Amino acid sequence: MRPADAAEPEVQEPPSSEHHEPEHHEPEHHEPEQPAAPGSASPRRTGLIVAGAVAGLIAVSLVGHQLVANAVHAWIWPAWSAADTRFDEASAAYEGTFERSDSAVQRAEFLLGMATGDLVRPEDRAALEEGIDGARQVLEDRPAAPTGVVELGEPDSMAPAWERYGDLVELIELVPSRNEAAVRFDAAAEQVAAGTKAIAEASETLLTGTEELARAALDASPSATYQYRFAVEDALAGLRHSPGVSSGDADRFTALSAAVAGVRASHATEEAHRLEHPVRAEIEAFARSIASDVELEFAWAYTVAGRSSDAWYSGTAEFKPDGQGWGLISLTESIESEWANDVNAKAVVVHEVGHTQVLRQACYDIFAAAPFDGDHEVWATAWAIGMGYDLPGAGIEMYGRPSDAQIEASKACR
Repeated sequence: MRPADAAEPEVQEPPSSEHHEPEHHEPEHHEPEQPAAPGSASPRRTGLIVAGAVAGLIAVSLVGHQLVANAVHAWIWPAWSAADTRFDEASAAYEGTFERSDSAVQRAEFLLGMATGDLVRPEDRAALEEGIDGARQVLEDRPAAPTGVVELGEPDSMAPAWERYGDLVELIELVPSRNEAAVRFDAAAEQVAAGTKAIAEASETLLTGTEELARAALDASPSATYQYRFAVEDALAGLRHSPGVSSGDADRFTALSAAVAGVRASHATEEAHRLEHPVRAEIEAFARSIASDVELEFAWAYTVAGRSSDAWYSGTAEFKPDGQGWGLISLTESIESEWANDVNAKAVVVHEVGHTQVLRQACYDIFAAAPFDGDHEVWATAWAIGMGYDLPGAGIEMYGRPSDAQIEASKACR
């Protein structure tokens, strides 16, 4: 039975009489979605997180490498800087020592070329030759330079870690290389300096020996005239000047040898002169005895200053500037012939010696001032009178007698 209000099911006819196969549709297959666990991310988000984490680790790692590279580079840089400075100083010192030694060798070679003749001891010359050869060998044996090409970045410059690591690899080799090279250059500089010292000592020994030989020749020639003795002294003084290859100076050893030969010849001539003219030698010795160490030389002639020996005792005095100054006194032969017979002949000699006294500064000051005022003849006459030769030959006959004040003033020159 049905409920009273139940309706009959509605029956609908198909719209047409055509037969249709019923359509069959396979239902779409879907995996049932699992509910997400609380707090979990989706796969896409997880991938992003992982990539970020890896990138972060890489960044941290790179930054760490950079920091380590910079720190190690900065730590080792002072050692490199010290080694490089140390080598630069050693190299500069060596080059300076090298240049001085090379110059010394050239001077020594020039000296060796001049040092010839009987004023050079053979053993001194041989020692100098040996010193030059030794110094040359040392100069040719230059120390080896440090290895490695230096192209390094400064610690405060920007550089990636791999460049810093590259610098560190180079520094590991460069620091000891620089230090070892500095030691080599120091040792080489010492050897060069030793060679220079050997040359200097050998040169000094040679020069000292030459001086000794020259002075021995001078001492053995006491009768040589002043101009020849002075020539030796002057040549000896020139010998001490450091000879230079391009100085243009004359050969000092040749000059000294010539001067020594001259002084020996002068001595021989004077000795012969004294033997041949003993009275002249006596007169010259007398003149020197009152000249207060003023150097004097003499010339003898029949006629002096236009006055012949037939009627005059005549003389002249000339001043020469060489050295401390010296005087050349010329006398007539009549003075020689009458030396023992007429004191006026001696008075003429004293007058001429008086002229030469103005070469002494103390006497020149008197001569130049009042009462002489630079009058040579009044001065020489007053000086001769003051020496005790109040005679016509003292200059009175030719120039008149000086005043008593002038004669007294001249006595201060003794």
